[in-house]
Amino acid sequence: MRQLAPALLFSAVAVMLVAAFMLAPQGKGQMAVAFAPFTSEETAWSIVRAAGGYAVGPTKISNIVVAYADHADFQQRARSLGALFFLKASGLCAPQPDRETT
Repeated sequence: MRQLAPALLFSAVAVMLVAAFMLAPQGKGQMAVAFAPFTSEETAWSIVRAAGGYAVGPTKISNIVVAYADHADFQQRARSLGALFFLKASGLCAPQPDRETT
C-alpha cells in the first residue's frame, strides 16, 4: 500500500484540479456566488448588488445565489464584501420539478 501512496495522492490532486477548472466561472457573466453558511439570502443579494452585480435567481441553498456581472472585477469586489467563492451557475437555478407529478 505504501508503494501506491504517491500515485493515489497524484490522482486525487489531478481530480481536484480538473473539478476546479470545470467549475470555475468566467470573469464576467452569470455565476453562482457562495457566502458563509447561515448567510441569509437577503444579505447575499445586497452584497451582490453592492459589488455591482445583478440578481438572477436563488438556488436550493440560501447562502448561494446566482448573479450576473458586467465587469471583470465583480469577483474581487464581492470577495472583499464577504463572498467566499464563485462557481459556474449551470444547473443551480433550474426549475424545481413538481413533486406531485413525478
